[in-house]
Amino acid sequence: MATSRPPAHEQPIPEKLQFKIGEVSKLVGVKPYVLRFWESEFSHLRPRKGGNGHRIYSRNDVIALRRIRQLLHERKYTIAGARALLSEGEEAVEAVLNARPAEAAADLNAAEHRITELEELLDQERSAAAKLQRDLDAAEEEAHFWRTRLRQSEDLRRRWAAHLKARLEGLAALDNGLDAGAGQKNEKNG
Repeated sequence: MATSRPPAHEQPIPEKLQFKIGEVSKLVGVKPYVLRFWESEFSHLRPRKGGNGHRIYSRNDVIALRRIRQLLHERKYTIAGARALLSEGEEAVEAVLNARPAEAAADLNAAEHRITELEELLDQERSAAAKLQRDLDAAEEEAHFWRTRLRQSEDLRRRWAAHLKARLEGLAALDNGLDAGAGQKNEKNG
């Protein structure tokens, strides 16, 4: 019985210094147009061009492309996520690629659970903030009401004070008039 060989992208990279795009396509396990697209997305991928304008990839390019493929296809990173991880350095990339899928899934589940908790907490905080805003608005309305009542009370007090002052002055004038009239009667009688 013949043993099946693993796909080319899982086989060792041949001991060559240069590779054409078709060879790299097979070694990485993606179509040539995908390689060209990745060149536009990952700035460190810059294969040199041969005299005839064809791309010539180095062994390091093939290794980098395999890592990108693993991040995008196997670890389900977005292009932006893979780019960010690659910018963190070799250790970060190796840590992700060497993580066992079960650990990665557990980490992902834990992260998703924590995100859900944080979203719920954020919703609670937003609800509390909205309630505080409603309470503040109600307090401002009540303060406005009482300021208006205070102004009205002050106006009423001033009017009553003016009214009472006028009444007292009238009474005082009347009293003075009565006193003067009584004094005149006493002078006549005396």
